Amino acid sequence: MSRRVVRDAITTWISSAQITTLNQVFNSFPKRINFQVNSFPGQNNRAACVVFIESETESRVAIGGVATDGTGLGWKRVDYSIALQVFHHSLERNAEDSMTAFDQLIDSIKERLRNGFHELGEDDPTRIWQAAEPAIDVQYGEPLTSEGGATETWAALRFTVTQMIQN
Repeated sequence: MSRRVVRDAITTWISSAQITTLNQVFNSFPKRINFQVNSFPGQNNRAACVVFIESETESRVAIGGVATDGTGLGWKRVDYSIALQVFHHSLERNAEDSMTAFDQLIDSIKERLRNGFHELGEDDPTRIWQAAEPAIDVQYGEPLTSEGGATETWAALRFTVTQMIQN
């Protein structure tokens, strides 16, 4: 299995939720985020999120010792530390309205992660054995308002995705 499988599974799971203000989900960092993409006229709140693998660890779970041909029996556990980075762009006149929209966005993403049956909708445990368990940790950036009046807020939802590979 690969990092790409994990990024694609997360991207598909989050995108398929059709969260109102989440206009774009990227499986890797784009060169530039254009908040106009997939927005509709009069949409005051727009967001993009990027699936980023911060680190990974592998460990072997041996079951049954060694086979007669000398190969190991067991499973390889691969844990990916994910940072789902969310970039929110708001054109609301009031900062409080912007923060309310941001809060709804983050809550919707967390709800989607919780409702993934711990596998992000995947049936194959070698692709996704477990996701967003046992915890989801969220880090928030301080909102910034540009001279044009747009408020930009950032968050990173951190969680672990585990693959189990038999070998």
